[in-house]
Amino acid sequence: MATPRDTALPAPFPEALPSWARLALGGVLCLIIAACAQALAVPLPLIGAPIFAIAIGILLTNTLHGVLPLKALRIGDLSKLVLKGGIILLGASLDIGDIARTGMNSLPLLFVTIAAGLICSLGIGKLMGIDWRIRCLIGMGTTICGASAIAALSPVIRAKAEAIAYSVTVVFLFNMIAVFTFPTLGHVMGLTDNGFGIWAGTAVNDTSAVVAAGFAYSQDAGTTATIVKLTRTTLIIPLVIGFGLALPLFEARSADDDVSLARRVYNAFPTFILLFLLASVLRSMGLVGPYTDQVQLFGRWILVVALAAVGLQGHWRAFVGAGIKPLALGFLTWLAVALSSLAMQSWSGEL
Repeated sequence: MATPRDTALPAPFPEALPSWARLALGGVLCLIIAACAQALAVPLPLIGAPIFAIAIGILLTNTLHGVLPLKALRIGDLSKLVLKGGIILLGASLDIGDIARTGMNSLPLLFVTIAAGLICSLGIGKLMGIDWRIRCLIGMGTTICGASAIAALSPVIRAKAEAIAYSVTVVFLFNMIAVFTFPTLGHVMGLTDNGFGIWAGTAVNDTSAVVAAGFAYSQDAGTTATIVKLTRTTLIIPLVIGFGLALPLFEARSADDDVSLARRVYNAFPTFILLFLLASVLRSMGLVGPYTDQVQLFGRWILVVALAAVGLQGHWRAFVGAGIKPLALGFLTWLAVALSSLAMQSWSGEL
């Protein structure tokens, strides 16, 4: 006969709930934060709901740590799912021709900013004595798409968990700084909506931060920033291939590494971009009809919900273990990307 001590205790709430129910509870929490952010944005439109959503999320997760069961509520999964959904809805409000023109026009600028960031990360990082894997990951995360690019490159260079954690922490820190400083800097510099959108799309790391900073500036700036950022994200493929082809010249592959480069590239491709383009094609064909404005408003609301989830993952204690040198390298790389973007736009007259 089992004794009370032998009987397994039931899982605490909300861990005892099914996975979908925990995801739904996380969604409710993010909806509440998004609603508060929208209310705060009414008297303070220059700050905007996206920035308020991230700020409230960061405040809650750092003041109520140990009270909010964020891991059980699947906040990380929720932020990825809802952010992609919001971007796809944004595509349904845009003409495919406008997307193509903005994306193609941004390519030369993207090549320059990516080159500047990688040169800075790899070169200065070497002078600072930082491990080459961390240099590669910080460079990739800063110049392409934050944690997603780091995750895509990690198996290619066989990065250890510690290097991945440091790099993600560094990139996330400057994501948050960009969200809160870029709109103000843009107004101080007198950037046009198009100029700021291009700057944010090329110089802010993660997609969520680009969306937050862009739409905090203006609707047009947010749209431009998102298109430029998605164009930039597709460049993850040639860079992953480049690293995969170059690294065997410097380091032999490990015996237990049997995942092909082709499989890694396939896993790295952001498929939601294809859905974003498909939604835009449907809109351009007239299938969205007279509901374009409503779809756009709903898409922006969904993005605010996603940014609330992003803010809830901003644990300041994660920055303690990163160390000064990776943080300094991340700042210098980010600065190189941001300044090269402004310099190119000034030279071309886009600002």
